[in-house]
Amino acid sequence: MADIAFSPAGGPVGAVIFAVLLIAAWVAFALRIRQLVRLMRLGRPDNRFDHLGERVKYFVLMVLGQRGVLRDPLPGIAHFFTFWGFIIIQLDALNLWAQAFGVNIPVISSRPFAVILDAFIFLAFLALIEFAYRRLVLRPRQLESQSHSPVDAFVILGLIFLVLLTLFFFEVFAYIATGGADWTFYGATVGQAWSGIPVATATALTAVFWWANVLTVLGFLVYIPNSKHLHLMATPFNVFFRNLRHIAALDPIPNIEEREDYGVHTVNQFTWKQLLDGYACTECGRCNSVCPALATDKPLWPKEIILGVKEELFAAGNLMLVSHEQEVEESKAEPMVGGRIKDETLWACTNCGACVEICPVSIEHVQKIDDMRRYLVMEESRFPQEVIPLFNNLERNQNPWEISNDTRADWAAGMGVPTLAEDPDVEVLYWVGCMGSFDARNRKVATAFAKVMQHAGVHFGILGPEESCTGDPARRIGNEYLWYMLASQNIEVLNNYGFGKGAPAEANGHDGANGHNGHNGAVHNTVEPGQINTSLAPTDAANPVPAHGVGVEPGRAYNVKTVVATCPHCFNTIKNEYPQLGGNFEVIHHTEFIERLIESGQLKLPEGFDRRKLTYHDPCFIGRWNGIYDAPRKVLNVINSDGVQEMKRSRNRSFCCGGGGGRVWMEEKIGKRINNTRVQEALGTGADALAAACPFCITMFEDGIKAVEAQDHFQVEDISEILARALDAQPAVAGNTGTSGEAPA
Repeated sequence: MADIAFSPAGGPVGAVIFAVLLIAAWVAFALRIRQLVRLMRLGRPDNRFDHLGERVKYFVLMVLGQRGVLRDPLPGIAHFFTFWGFIIIQLDALNLWAQAFGVNIPVISSRPFAVILDAFIFLAFLALIEFAYRRLVLRPRQLESQSHSPVDAFVILGLIFLVLLTLFFFEVFAYIATGGADWTFYGATVGQAWSGIPVATATALTAVFWWANVLTVLGFLVYIPNSKHLHLMATPFNVFFRNLRHIAALDPIPNIEEREDYGVHTVNQFTWKQLLDGYACTECGRCNSVCPALATDKPLWPKEIILGVKEELFAAGNLMLVSHEQEVEESKAEPMVGGRIKDETLWACTNCGACVEICPVSIEHVQKIDDMRRYLVMEESRFPQEVIPLFNNLERNQNPWEISNDTRADWAAGMGVPTLAEDPDVEVLYWVGCMGSFDARNRKVATAFAKVMQHAGVHFGILGPEESCTGDPARRIGNEYLWYMLASQNIEVLNNYGFGKGAPAEANGHDGANGHNGHNGAVHNTVEPGQINTSLAPTDAANPVPAHGVGVEPGRAYNVKTVVATCPHCFNTIKNEYPQLGGNFEVIHHTEFIERLIESGQLKLPEGFDRRKLTYHDPCFIGRWNGIYDAPRKVLNVINSDGVQEMKRSRNRSFCCGGGGGRVWMEEKIGKRINNTRVQEALGTGADALAAACPFCITMFEDGIKAVEAQDHFQVEDISEILARALDAQPAVAGNTGTSGEAPA
């Protein structure tokens, strides 16, 4: 744009009026932001200023690059154009404001910028059409809200449209009024067609549309922090302050043995970052669209959890947002947990992490749900009655059943598998888990995996009666103290046998109720077993760290003193949560371990042995939470002649089996059964069998196969069971039948 020959504000008087309005709008904006920040600071402290380089890198990728929203192509592209259109148009707004005082800002008033601006006006207009069509015609369920009407969304769309429309006509009439000196693409095209308009008329219309534009933009400025579109300002900060600790680990309760309160039931018990999540929620509903509980008609809308916390926060601060239909006093009258957020909503969650994984603005749904579960369990004793035996048995027997832990190694009788008490010098500890040790179906998996390791000459052993439940079911249900006791006991046993790695961690201090708060400065780990350590090395939620803790020496499939688990829940707990109590171990899931054995040449398999049509289910706790997708498929591609027939929802979009979050121990009384839904999806591939890699999944799918009466022609098997059958069918390889001695190089 060139310098215009007149003040679009209407001379000195107009400039003064505009200056007053500009200052008033920014003052109103600043006062509202101060209120919001003060409200957010009701939350517990949480250090999110560490690892600034990692934070900046992710900010550029997710905010400027819009990678999160682009995963959903059509609305994602529309959002991309709207975002960058908003940025470009706001830069132009600075120049429009300056013109009121006879000033043009360099670069922004240039012709190249005018071309970019007009391109984004057009692209943003197309995006508005897509948004309106989506809301008015398609009306996807994920956009529905239980807390307010969609009116606010249309107000925002209307304001954006007014900004685009007034800017378009301002450019056209400014071009005519200046005789082409104020060049823009729209001015040069449409203005040429309207060149018959008198200059005086064009000048007056330029002023009209200038005022219409600046008033709309200033109104937008005041409206945004008072509406649900507060996220336009909060999202960049929420992404920057995302969780850099391993996302698969729940945050612990610090000083748990000395506390009088547990979990969360009021907003000030959340951290400030958890409260910022509410500001940042775009209400896109992606979390709802992937939730297995909601998909099977359970009363869990992940989006409403986040919005419920936000509304509770605003009620606590006597603030309201435009379009909120519930009055402040009415909001205060009901409790957050059990009122605004129902018990059955919290208990429906499987902790699958689909909501967290798909959220484009780094919101942490699962931590909030489990924080509130802790309150229900540890303070209110308000939980599904069927988990009472689970808690009692975990406390008495260190396993979920009324079975003596002394029989934990009975599954291995006659196999020549030593306990560590018998052979403490083993290189690999097979962490069998409670399912593999006691459940009749999953004992077959333990036996099969042991045979695979014996065939490969792995020097391994088990803990037997010295192994206790990792505590995962207790923790995920909300009994944090029981998890703490079981975890501390296991850490002590593992350290006594020399499996502790002393991996680098960070010192920390804690003020937050939920253990989010950390301290900068990397040091060598000095955390003793039983002490809380939550500030671990940062990880990328989109690209989790590998399942193994350290690099493997060349020529080897594994390092000495490695823990291998067939249960993803055991694997995740030991690998990602035990470091919080000082337990640093090299842990690997058995699918990755088998892949390493194959790649190193230590395990030879008959290629194409299994000629069935197979499909594979990605367990949530090795897939979404830990990024292990390829290893199981590589193993299956070796053993099966046709590879894997993928289900519609696979890898990071995999649909949960329904057993996580302690749900495997609870009755599923509402809606359709999640496991049945997944089994039907597996059957839809035309596969003969479902390959699995998790004992919870196997248990849930066995029930699901029977429920849909497919047991005569469809079965579920662990990957190790398929391999063991193949190994049994080929001649024994000399030197590959024992559990002791050096592993082949």
